[in-house]
Amino acid sequence: MLRRKPTAITLTTEDIATYEDRRVHEAQMQEQAAMEAQMRAQHGTPFQQQKSQNVRDPNDELRPLPGDRSRAPVKTREERLGLGMGNAGGSRG
Repeated sequence: MLRRKPTAITLTTEDIATYEDRRVHEAQMQEQAAMEAQMRAQHGTPFQQQKSQNVRDPNDELRPLPGDRSRAPVKTREERLGLGMGNAGGSRG
């Protein structure tokens, strides 16, 4: 079996500084993620915050109120589209 010289690894002060900077950055990112997780745990997600602040949903205007169903008659699909009894042939002009 052939013997080789051992590989020598040299580290410069610049290498060490780069490594330390990377470790500080990683620690800051972990700390930021922990802070964000804590904020979400305390305040909920943005969607939950919106619901808790009673912000009006724009789609609510399209939904009938619970008591409105008994007041207004329900229109059929044809009536809503204007395809009432007068256009029984179904032809479009």
